[in-house]
Amino acid sequence: MQILERLKNKTILLVEDEKVIRENISSMLKFFFKEVYVAIDGYDGLDKYENYLPDIIMTDLKMPNMSGFELIKELEKRASKSYTIIVSAHTDTELLIEAINKGVHRYLIKPITEDELFEAFNAYFEKIDKILPQSVQLETNMYFDLNKNQIILEGEELHLNKKETLLMKLLCSDINKSFSYEEIEYQVWGSDSMSLSAIRSVVRDLRKKIGQDYIINISGLGYRLR
Repeated sequence: MQILERLKNKTILLVEDEKVIRENISSMLKFFFKEVYVAIDGYDGLDKYENYLPDIIMTDLKMPNMSGFELIKELEKRASKSYTIIVSAHTDTELLIEAINKGVHRYLIKPITEDELFEAFNAYFEKIDKILPQSVQLETNMYFDLNKNQIILEGEELHLNKKETLLMKLLCSDINKSFSYEEIEYQVWGSDSMSLSAIRSVVRDLRKKIGQDYIINISGLGYRLR
């Protein structure tokens, strides 16, 4: 099943304050995802987001310290590209409308089933397939696979470290766009502060692996693909 193969290359953050529910859902998710990160409230969730930059965030709404909506507001400030799923016991119409207005992609009612989860994950892939290509051709014999987040050269995967992978993933998400230093900091460095020398180092190492011509510096702004 294609969705299972694609989930193996994705990461998810689960934000849930109730221990039993958190453990039950996370144990289910670990069968399908490359990495599953867990957080006990919104503050912890924000820290985990900045540390790991997951593909999907699944969060409860009513939590101590920082609620799910407050977390989503903070993610919006950070220009998060993570797909957001709310999992809540609350069925209030007002909450559902508020979630839609805040750009939440999916709203699931507890207790959730495996079928409901897969329906949400399928919707995630349908969404990214509409806005992202499956792959970006860099050269006749080299392309970036956006499902695996990996550069394929003559049929072989090139080894990329985490920041190299995240930068290529960002640049390939819109091949016609010049990404600012601020966007790169949000999407590649997360909680770490990014210096110009740090990004130049990542770009330099990437160029050594894929060639000098594919990542272009836009003076005073950032980077884009050729």
